[in-house]
Amino acid sequence: MYVKRFVQLFLIFLLTIFMSMLFISLFGIRGYFMQSVVLTLVGYIILVIPLTILTILKQRKKFNVEGTNENNSEFKNVLSKLDNIIILSTLSSNNVISSSIITFKQSRAKENVFYIMSDSKANRVRNIEQNGTASLATWFDEKKGIRISSNKINAEIVEDAKKSAEIAAHPEIKELSDDLKNNTLIRLTIKSVLIESFQTKPLVITFL
Repeated sequence: MYVKRFVQLFLIFLLTIFMSMLFISLFGIRGYFMQSVVLTLVGYIILVIPLTILTILKQRKKFNVEGTNENNSEFKNVLSKLDNIIILSTLSSNNVISSSIITFKQSRAKENVFYIMSDSKANRVRNIEQNGTASLATWFDEKKGIRISSNKINAEIVEDAKKSAEIAAHPEIKELSDDLKNNTLIRLTIKSVLIESFQTKPLVITFL
């Protein structure tokens, strides 16, 4: 867990205690049972709201696109306008599609490489292990309806020593999770992507 997040949680914890005790004092609530109920309810509300806000702000963090291929500048421009949230779909060996909403981080070295941290027991991990493919789509941009999608993706599970080496080489991966050790790292290499918009014609970009 990062120091910043630890400090945030500690401050929220202190706020929860002070606000709960203030609530009990102001309303003159007596009795162990009633005080426990009030402390639980008020504490839960005060904890959940800030943590939810922090999570949303983290997930909606805008991209800092650092790709260097000028031929794909349109791809960089589109990503800079979108949130780092995608719908990721994978296919099982029984041809069952599993889709989920998940955050990702773009590689700073290669603009067509995305990283995802996932629960090791999730269907997406098992499916990628079986066939090594995936597809994705982003939300529509509210102003211009811009979005990207791709069904030409090489998906790979990065484990053990390779995982440590990948994180060391690409420290931006650390922004995905506070628990890198107990989550599975997925690398998505996009071979081609479709860019759509309400205002322009669809554009297909192929990565070499």
